[in-house]
Amino acid sequence: MGLFVIAAIILLVIYFAIRVLNLLDQPAAPTLHFKDTQYNHSLLSLCSILTKPYVPNRLWGHNAHIQSFIYAKLGRFNAPRPAGTRIRLPRPDGATVTFDLFEPTASHPQAADITLCVCPGIANHSEKAYVRTFIQHSMSHGFRVAVLNHLGALPEVPLTSPRIFTYGETGEYAAMVDYIREHHPSSKLVALGFSMGANIVVKYVGEEPSRQDDLMCCISVCQGYDVTKASKVLHEWESMRRFYNFMMTLNMLRQLRRNFDMLFGEGAKLYWEGREETPPCYNVDKVFGATSLVHLDEELTRKMARHNSLSEFYKECSSCQYLFKIKIPLLMLNSGDDAIIPVSQNHSPREYSQRSPCAVYAVTKHGGHLGFFEGGFLRANTVSWMDRALMQYVDAVVELEGSHAVSNGEAPHCNGATS
Repeated sequence: MGLFVIAAIILLVIYFAIRVLNLLDQPAAPTLHFKDTQYNHSLLSLCSILTKPYVPNRLWGHNAHIQSFIYAKLGRFNAPRPAGTRIRLPRPDGATVTFDLFEPTASHPQAADITLCVCPGIANHSEKAYVRTFIQHSMSHGFRVAVLNHLGALPEVPLTSPRIFTYGETGEYAAMVDYIREHHPSSKLVALGFSMGANIVVKYVGEEPSRQDDLMCCISVCQGYDVTKASKVLHEWESMRRFYNFMMTLNMLRQLRRNFDMLFGEGAKLYWEGREETPPCYNVDKVFGATSLVHLDEELTRKMARHNSLSEFYKECSSCQYLFKIKIPLLMLNSGDDAIIPVSQNHSPREYSQRSPCAVYAVTKHGGHLGFFEGGFLRANTVSWMDRALMQYVDAVVELEGSHAVSNGEAPHCNGATS
């Protein structure tokens, strides 16, 4: 009987290793979608990390849920705490935008002055572990980094107007970029976003094409591009998306409770006194009874953004309608096993990458949602594969721009990108 129990335990362990941890999976290079142009071939020769296998953490890195869970709970292992300067910018409606600015700790290899303008994921800010790791890695490679703190996300920064961030509001990000332009006029700017922040960044770049004149390139990581599609698939139980939806909603509700007074209480009442504009009408019980982002958006977000319907709000927020107006180099990175953003829904980046002479859509086999952990057996490296890939991509764009290593009439910024 003892031998039978031991054998059963061994079989269960083997089954768990094969079916849950996917230990038999082999690392693979990202699947790349791009137009056959000299610019793209030159870029990929310089950014070779995109053409080589991404090797996840050996024990659990092949499981998307574990990658995503560790990202959500830890962000990164042994995440550093870089020192920066917090900038506060008042907005016309009384809101106060904050972002953190970090100066490089080393010289850039090509002596370039580059500022990465970062928009983090939903309810995130510069103090999140994955953002801190990216900041530190970027600073050590000679980059200045500006990171937007989404309205209402930082516990120690109270709201000064009755609104929080939304999926497609680009005003706060624009204020940060404008500040960088004014105070660092000689710096080359990179627009970079993670998850929801990537949707904001792509929308920002495409909605006013003149903004691209001051941007060297754009990077979008782990976003879905179409908020309407994303809202529907997040209600499916496949890949536990409904569970992730619920957990993200709980996180949003925590932020709403922390900012209750300015959003729903006396602070909001004082804000609206004497103003011509009528305040939004919320059912607070329904707001805090929401169990999904769609429910929360119906009861709060679309009303706060002054939209008559949820479908109208989602359409306005979606970056896919602005993607094809982007004429500068663009890297779109997604994970093939992302449970929150199924790449099967990402038609826009695939189509755009076939039309733009300087866009690459890269899909890794593993990585989860913003995980991309690599190295080690139990404990992964602090710096992720994503961190390294983004640095190498920006350096490649810098080198191409500096050398003008493009022919066939294509300028370094690929004017007239789509056709």
